Amino acid sequence: MDVKQLEYFISIAKNRNFTAAAQEFYLSQPAMSHQMKKLEEELGCELLKRSTRNVELTQEGVLFLEDARMVVDILEKAKRRCNKERKEQLHLSVSYLASPSQNFLPQILQLFRENYPDAKIDLHRGNPAQVIKNAKSGRSDVYFSVTEDMRQIEGLSVKSIQTDHYCLVTPKHHPALHRMDIDYEKLAREPFVFMNPAYAATMHRHIMEICRQLGFVPRIVETCSVYEDVLFAVESGIGITILPYRTREYMRNDLAYTLLDAPQVSINTSLAWQTNSTNPALELFLDVCRRFIREHPDCFL
Repeated sequence: MDVKQLEYFISIAKNRNFTAAAQEFYLSQPAMSHQMKKLEEELGCELLKRSTRNVELTQEGVLFLEDARMVVDILEKAKRRCNKERKEQLHLSVSYLASPSQNFLPQILQLFRENYPDAKIDLHRGNPAQVIKNAKSGRSDVYFSVTEDMRQIEGLSVKSIQTDHYCLVTPKHHPALHRMDIDYEKLAREPFVFMNPAYAATMHRHIMEICRQLGFVPRIVETCSVYEDVLFAVESGIGITILPYRTREYMRNDLAYTLLDAPQVSINTSLAWQTNSTNPALELFLDVCRRFIREHPDCFL
């Protein structure tokens, strides 16, 4: 028996569902079931009544839940006590994309600092190409970036945490917005400003596929290496653009964000980390991330 099995059992008791509990710990449902079977065999009693719809606790399970919570709480307190002695040793490096991370990463970092106030955190904001470079070189411990990019890099564990769709970004009084539906033939004559594909290859590929599906080829008049420069160019009247819909939460501006008729093309953001890292700060940070994601699902919808 180990503490992870106790945490799994507590999660199952809370969710009344193996699949939900497995997702909470980034496990498969069969793996979670296997761990509970091992726990029951070791205890010599049945803790859970399984059905096709949900999971209920047996009488023994109800009693064991109290003890499991007590043990996990004691171990957590012991961990925090030990961490106090090594806080000055904690050092975490995070590489991230600013736009998709804006509505959750600051809160996660704040929570981490509250738990480990003496930990040193190095933040490396960059475009997708820069985050890829950091991940390949092992510069950081944790990465918040495009899922497709992160899954192509060896040595990383990758957990997709957010899905976003693409939208048309224009001035609020742009002619394309005067009707309920967008005239995509007219968009073909509009000037577009995009991120340079050398810096955001996955996004550029997605956008070109969206345009193909909508039946037009964008007239690209400028490309930018910095995300903020694309928005600045749209505000300046240089052109319009296509970006993930969450961009509207990233920077305050007087632009309109209109979802496109290509919902099947989406961009996912992932939490990724060095699989074989021995940095003690990494596991502590991942625990904070798991807790925040579990307690604030609205930030990732």
